[in-house]
Amino acid sequence: MKILDGIYQLLTPFPQFTYEDAKMLRRQLEEHPRVTKGLPYVLPYMIKDGGDVVLVDCGWNTDSAYAALEEGMREHGSHPSEISQLFITHVHPDHYGMAGRLKRIADCEIIIHEKDADFIKDRYFAPKGLTSEMSDFMAMNGVPSESSPKMAQGSMGMIDKVAPVPPDTEVKGGEVFKVGDFDFEVIWTPGHSPGHIVLYEPNRKVLMTGDHILPTITPNVSIHAQTHGSPLGDYMRSLRKLVDLDVEYVLPAHEFDTRELQKRIREIEEHHLIRLDEMLACVDRGGSTAWEVAGRVKWATGKLEDFEPHMQRAAVGETLAHLEYLFEQGRLAKVMRGKTLYWLPV
Repeated sequence: MKILDGIYQLLTPFPQFTYEDAKMLRRQLEEHPRVTKGLPYVLPYMIKDGGDVVLVDCGWNTDSAYAALEEGMREHGSHPSEISQLFITHVHPDHYGMAGRLKRIADCEIIIHEKDADFIKDRYFAPKGLTSEMSDFMAMNGVPSESSPKMAQGSMGMIDKVAPVPPDTEVKGGEVFKVGDFDFEVIWTPGHSPGHIVLYEPNRKVLMTGDHILPTITPNVSIHAQTHGSPLGDYMRSLRKLVDLDVEYVLPAHEFDTRELQKRIREIEEHHLIRLDEMLACVDRGGSTAWEVAGRVKWATGKLEDFEPHMQRAAVGETLAHLEYLFEQGRLAKVMRGKTLYWLPV
């Protein structure tokens, strides 16, 4: 789909969806926005100008996703072999999974933020150590012994659908990349991942937001075994980096494109303020684990006990991010009791 001259929105399906089903869901979600259990597709963007062909995000490394990418690029007169640069907004598998395949096909320059580049080895080349760390981490946060091993696996069952490749270029934020007549600035927006980036083109007023800003849902902001600091605090501060940008086209990696940057930022901030109060109210006076709090919180997609293990892991991680931000704000305390971490009201 053409966004404006030189910028095209493509679509690659998640492994459990066909290309046709994913395209149908894309149309339906824009017409009737709603929360879905799981995501059906990724929206990569092709920038084509002045002989340059650049891709922002790609999709899972499946034959159906590659065929969809190939078809989408062909509709606009290009082919994956012509890609000169591949920007990865973050290294989650739905955005990064096809990077190794595209590197082999096009020998394109892979561009990733340095903080996400640090995770590639542990997550994709040697994940066994991370799985063990996550099992201990889940147990420390109150996850029952019968649940923690499955939750620790996370998306490891999908590791065969990722073709990992080290980046050719690691960015910090602030760099400007010229693509034909476009000038895209890299803005570092940690939160959803430590090295998440968005791309801003001020002359056309375009913001490619990855998962940082989505039109109706909020990205999962989690704490896990490799996390440092306060991801939700980072995320909220990252939203503030974008609020004053002059933007007409908000191009996210899921759902659909929109025109309402400032309005959406206000909605996301309000959502998290309400969520923080809800999390705080779920902490017992004598202390609660993250697992206990996650079980009391209302989730849009159902109850914690009914979630698949990877969704339980995401829920616990998101709960921890909110609890840690409340700790940063001085509204909660935390204490280790034996090998278990408890949160207490201040």
